[in-house]
Parts: sequence; C-alpha cells; structure tokens
Amino acid sequence: MITFKSQCVIGFSVWIILSCGLSPVCAVPVRAGCEVIGEEIEDFHAQGEAMAITFPILEANIWYRELPEDNSTVFQLFHSKHHDLSKQAHRVVQQGRTLWLLPSLSSDSGTYTYVFSSDTFCLTGSFTVTIYEKGKEDMEMMSYPVSSKPGKDLTIECPHINHFNRLESSHWFKGFHAGVPLINETRYTILSGDKLSLTIRNVSAEDEGLYTCWLMVIINNEQYNVSRTWKLRVLSPVTSVPETHTEATTRSREVTQTSPILPPLHITTPVNGSVVESSLGSSLVIQCKAFVGYESADVTELTWLVDGQSVGGSHLHGRVFQEAKRVSAGHVEALLVFLEVHKEDTRAELKCVALNLSGKQEVVIQIKLEDSMLPWLVVALVASGFFMLVLCVFVQLLCRQRRKHDYILARQNSTF
Repeated sequence: MITFKSQCVIGFSVWIILSCGLSPVCAVPVRAGCEVIGEEIEDFHAQGEAMAITFPILEANIWYRELPEDNSTVFQLFHSKHHDLSKQAHRVVQQGRTLWLLPSLSSDSGTYTYVFSSDTFCLTGSFTVTIYEKGKEDMEMMSYPVSSKPGKDLTIECPHINHFNRLESSHWFKGFHAGVPLINETRYTILSGDKLSLTIRNVSAEDEGLYTCWLMVIINNEQYNVSRTWKLRVLSPVTSVPETHTEATTRSREVTQTSPILPPLHITTPVNGSVVESSLGSSLVIQCKAFVGYESADVTELTWLVDGQSVGGSHLHGRVFQEAKRVSAGHVEALLVFLEVHKEDTRAELKCVALNLSGKQEVVIQIKLEDSMLPWLVVALVASGFFMLVLCVFVQLLCRQRRKHDYILARQNSTF
C-alpha cells in the first residue's frame, strides 16, 4: 500500500518560498522598492556662495534608459540632517532635479538622498557635499588641479558655471581670500562670456599657486557670489639620474641626484588580476585609487582603458564613462561607471593606468556576473513541489473514486 502525504509536499514548497524567496531572481540592487544606481561624486565648496546640486549619474541613467517623464513622475530629496528641506524654502529651493542653496551654509554639508519614481520605475541614489566655513576651507579638496611645463602657455576655464546667469562683473585673482587681481596684459589674457577663462603666457615657477575666478550671478532676480579655484603646479625639468651598480665598494651607494625624490606609484585599489562581481542589468561603479604622495598628486594621470582604448573610444561608450579625477591627501582617484552591466562586459579587459614623473603602473581587472543558477534552481524546486502537489491531489481523488466504486459494488453483492 502506497500513501501520498500531500501535506508534506505543501510544507516543503512553502519552506522553499519562505527560505529562498524571490529576491535572488531580482539581479538589480534594491532599497525600499527602488533600484539603487550608486553614489554621485562628492563635492566641496565654501559657504556663503550660491550652489546648484545636480545628479549627473542619475541624468545619465535617465538618458541611457530613455525613461519617460509624465504626470506620475516624482523627484524627492532628503538630507541626512534636515529631513524636511521644505522648512528652509526661503533659502533651499528645488527646481526640477536641481537643488539650489541660496546661499550655502556649513549646515548644508551631508548626504542628500534622492528618489526618482513614476508608475513604471523607481531609482534612488545619493550625493555627498561638504561646505567649509569661511577661513577654514580645505584648498586641497576644493581646488581643481592643473599642471604645466615651464615656458608653455596655459589656459584654464572657470568650471561648472553653466547653471548660472552671469553678470559682467567677473574677475580672476592670484590666490584665494584677498587674492591679487589679474588684468589683461602681456602675460595674462582674460576672456568673459560663455567661457570665463584665463590664459597665462610663458609659465614659470613663480606662477605656481592658486587661481580663483569670481563672478556675480543672478538667481530668481537676486544677486549671489560664485567662485572656483584652480591649483597650478609647475613641473620641474626632468634630470636623468645615473644608474647605480652593485659593487663591493663603499662608493656604490653614492648617487648624484639633482631632482627631488618622488615616491613610487602604488595603485591601492583594485588589486591587479582581481574580479569584480555584478548582477546582469545593474549599475556598477569601480574605483581606481593610487597613492602618489603630496608632491606629485596634482601631476599624476589616472586613466581607465577598455581593451586598450579610452572609455570614450571603446565599444562600451554611451553606457560606460569615467568620472573626472579626484585628488586628496596624497591620493588620486578615478571612477569607472557602468550605467547597466551587459554580458559582453565580462569579456572586456578593464585596465587602470597611473602615470607621473616617477613611473607608471597598471592593474587589470575583469567583470564576472553573479551566479545565476540559484534563481533557476529555486524556480525548478518550487515548480517541482507544485507538480508533486497536483499529482498527489490527482492520485488521492482517483483513489477515493476507486474506493467508492468498490464500496458500491460490495453493497450490491451483499445479502441483507
């Protein structure tokens, strides 16, 4: 006699669903029901100036995915300290997907989390900003690094000012606070208009230092100040260093050196030959960070290559891009951003290259898709469980009908 216990099959199926759930099937990171698309690049500013907070990685995702915007589309912003930004509506103004600080205060520092959603999608991410109090600015973090060889002409532009309606009162200074005003003359050329730029002719060692562009802007018919600062590093002429030879003499250690000793390049992240796991269809940010020392951080180039080509010239262009280099505390950092990971990305050779006067270092990594067998195994087990359940019910019904038929026949053959 064979007995089918359908209760055991039901319990096993429910246990599979409750233990494994459907989360492994979803390959994209999710927080509170929204797809996480990563963190924006951290920014640094001085208080008292107008500031526009935008979200380039979010905008790139919207453009790449061709997300529709209709009456159901909502963009919400939350601050790590001020949970309700609407209470500061007189100074903190949200226009579309841009947040204006008019003006910015040190209390605005922190992490801003956004949720961009509609009836068909939901994306979330974050942006961290630091606003320094006046007189306590960290120029290493606030300034944009630039380098030039002696005797060359250098042109720098006032960066990230396209959001502002500018007045004619724009100036360049040598330095930051109480800097020396620069005017058009033989060595300096200042251009205004769409691109506020400064050209320094015949750069020399005396030109090294900070250069600040200052301008007056108009927002909602109010005037505010905005400034941006470059940090110019003038490269020293490279002097060759004679090779040392290992000899059994005391003079083998005597090396004549006419240029400063630069620390060797060392890429700390990622490790050469490492594999980065990601989910199919999800966004991905890969960090390349190198320690180069304080003396050569500004003049170090950090570049991502895809199969030996620049990211912009590779077959991943449009879906993958490199963020601008960041310099901090003797380190340089460059981020490689994937808006959406495809299967073909696993076959690409991703290389981070660091280069400066002390040498060159490369690290190569690859992307690996997370194991997708588990979701299919879960689905197969659940399907098998339901199949066994249906089979048990069918067999039990068949057995009941058979027993009932046998009982009727037995009654008919009985004698009362």
